[in-house]
Amino acid sequence: MSGRDYNGEPGCRSPEELGQIYRHFWDPTAYWHCESGKSKEEQERDRNRPAQLHRCPANELFYDRERRCVKWKDWQWTEPQDPPTKPRK
Repeated sequence: MSGRDYNGEPGCRSPEELGQIYRHFWDPTAYWHCESGKSKEEQERDRNRPAQLHRCPANELFYDRERRCVKWKDWQWTEPQDPPTKPRK
């Protein structure tokens, strides 16, 4: 996957990614979530599970500095940062 085609989807393979959300590189209304269970067994199961794509509510954009959706007037563009791992495709 070339850098030009990459949309920011995390691989959800490292412990630091589990339970985290990441910016979608092309769509500011969308973000990726690496799900994580509470127990060690659930976390092990969730490793390698594909990231889930979510959308912000109407009139909101995902602001990666705050890792949450904010009103469009409070949003500022920032340089995309690659997540720790990328999906195996």
